[in-house]
Amino acid sequence: MKKALIALFAVVAFAGSAFAAAQDNYEYKGGSFGKVAFPHKKHVGLGCTKCHEGGIKKIEMNKAVGHDTLCLKCHKAMAKGPQGCKDCHKK
Repeated sequence: MKKALIALFAVVAFAGSAFAAAQDNYEYKGGSFGKVAFPHKKHVGLGCTKCHEGGIKKIEMNKAVGHDTLCLKCHKAMAKGPQGCKDCHKK
């Protein structure tokens, strides 16, 4: 019982610190097309595991993640959100 309570406390403490560390908005380098703003707060309603597979941690953003793995792939699948180059990239 004591071990279960300690484990539960650790999970709650970790989850709380992960949420506290999250920003409302992130900005990523977008190459020659310009920077990409990511409104994290708008995406929270999807649930953490929609993007953060394997646990809540910072996603290392790159072109493959933005185009193939997460962002654009999800926007197309949901037929929602920005899908064109200039919809995300701003100079």
